[in-house]
Amino acid sequence: MNIENQIKRLYAFDLSICFRIADAVWVIFLLQRGFSLAQVGLAEGIYHITSMICEVPSGMAADLFGRRRSLMLAGLLGMISGMFMGFSQGFFGICAGMMFSALSLNMMSGTEEALAYDSLLACGQEERFGEVWARISMIGRTGGALACLASSVAIALGYRITYLFVVGLSFLTILCAFSLTEPLVTEQQLARQERPFQGVGGRLAEHIRISIRFVKEHPRTICKLLANAAVACPVYLTMMFLQEHLPSRGWPAAWIGIPLLSMRMMGAAGVWLGSRRALKKDRAHALRKTMLVCGVLGGLGACLAGSGSVITILLGAWLLQACEGFASIRVEEQVNREFESDQRATMISIDSMLYSLLMIGVSPTVGKLGDLWGTSVGFTAMGAALIVGTCVFGIWYDTMIKKLLVRRNQGML
Repeated sequence: MNIENQIKRLYAFDLSICFRIADAVWVIFLLQRGFSLAQVGLAEGIYHITSMICEVPSGMAADLFGRRRSLMLAGLLGMISGMFMGFSQGFFGICAGMMFSALSLNMMSGTEEALAYDSLLACGQEERFGEVWARISMIGRTGGALACLASSVAIALGYRITYLFVVGLSFLTILCAFSLTEPLVTEQQLARQERPFQGVGGRLAEHIRISIRFVKEHPRTICKLLANAAVACPVYLTMMFLQEHLPSRGWPAAWIGIPLLSMRMMGAAGVWLGSRRALKKDRAHALRKTMLVCGVLGGLGACLAGSGSVITILLGAWLLQACEGFASIRVEEQVNREFESDQRATMISIDSMLYSLLMIGVSPTVGKLGDLWGTSVGFTAMGAALIVGTCVFGIWYDTMIKKLLVRRNQGML
């Protein structure tokens, strides 16, 4: 494997999945088509129900049948989603489009990260993962930011043409995934490459058994993933509901892409800042402090995003995005060193599953609060919940660690 070519192809793949201009204005499109804010929140909730149910199974599929195949399937599912979103007239079709969109993300979530880490591992360069993944993450966030900037073009073109563009980009995703090389670093992966569907039942049972054992034996790793999911939760909801909140405060809807662009760029800046320090030197207590600070500051940012001043709204959204970007790169670098290659995509998928589990409740709730009392109340409630949750979780985490240390010491006596 030529690792430099593989990395460049991973960069191209990430560009193909991030520049989807419909993602920046899908809420506006639905509102323009006569759907309510509550229906928008419900559609988002359905998206995350699908994602939660299918996240870990999709990671298992990537580990059992190949990460490259999973990424190609993700592109196909993205094409189907675009067709439903662009040409369905009823709410049922919109929900179907959201479900296929979730499945597409499921097939990519954890899979690209696992493929990147194992590609470096196969060449003995796994220490470069923090640097490479930070670049991939920054490409994705910057591409998403440029997609936000193009949102005014999407609104001018209309939802049908915009979603046809999404279908075309999803096809490009398939081509980019096809160009990647499948990394083979274990005996199981070599056997999978030669006989991908032989003994599927037994391999699946063994995979589930090993994965469950890992979860039981590494509660601190799962806590890291849960904390990362909690900080990420209000980020997307802020991007989503500011599409209604900012125009209500006087920002032109046709230029909504400009503030969304700035938010994405602040997220990329957070990733860059988080990658400046050698992450492998981080210890559990250092990461704990990072997550506590990012959780509290991120919650404060969400509260500020619900204010009546456009400047304060933007400052709050920027703070939230930067905190999430900083926290995510720290967590991803540390947990990947703790996973085994044969279960890597499955374990990483737990992060997205936890995120979706939180979003199932939070998204419809914030949407309903916005319908009843205005989006300011929804933002404030979301930010306050993150601050309180961060503090409570931090106290619980410290208690759990102390109990684990006591049990470990007792076992040594």
